[in-house]
Amino acid sequence: MNPPNTKDRTSEYYTLLAGEHTSNFTMEDGTVITLNKNSRLSYSDKYGKDNRNVKLEGEAYFEVAKDSGKPFQVEMNGASITVLGTHFNVKADAESDDITATLVEGSIRFEGAKQNIVMTPNQQLTFSRSTNKVDVKQIDTDTFTAWKDGLLKYKSIPFTKLIENLKDMYQVEIRIDDERLADPSVTVSGTFDQRQSFDQILKVISYSLPVRWTNHDGVYHIQYATLKR
Repeated sequence: MNPPNTKDRTSEYYTLLAGEHTSNFTMEDGTVITLNKNSRLSYSDKYGKDNRNVKLEGEAYFEVAKDSGKPFQVEMNGASITVLGTHFNVKADAESDDITATLVEGSIRFEGAKQNIVMTPNQQLTFSRSTNKVDVKQIDTDTFTAWKDGLLKYKSIPFTKLIENLKDMYQVEIRIDDERLADPSVTVSGTFDQRQSFDQILKVISYSLPVRWTNHDGVYHIQYATLKR
């Protein structure tokens, strides 16, 4: 009787979860993965043996150990990224139409909707799952990877975009009551510690952008501050 073929056996699957805090995991091959909060990474027991494939829902930062014989592959709903050894960030939230890949060092190959794109360091690729449109641009990678160090870093982004990000992060209801603040030309820059409360972050913002806020029944209302005479 011939021994069973190990490649034909049923695979066992494992899932790594990050709750309300970021989590660090080291795979058997030495690859280090930082999962952003509320993210999920799945892989099988064939990882490191037959392949190095993982499936991501959410956001993760990868420091991939080199193995020319087994490329590392991140699978997402509608696209994949293949790499031999590099550092990169991927955001693929289940409820979002966009997949965003940010390359810090090395190179990665993005595949989606019959498109095959090789990225170089300091590039960010955004792929729309609904339109299959791909956009690649040069960026400051620190802005998009600071979360893994417990920081929020912004550089000249619209105030409205910052508020949207903070709404998702702190799960609070925020309303901009002053239409002047909704103008895309009103931008902010800064670095915040994720351990800071939402009120503390607003206070830091107010040092460079004159805003005031009130909290009524859990809803924040933000306006331009009136200068005192």
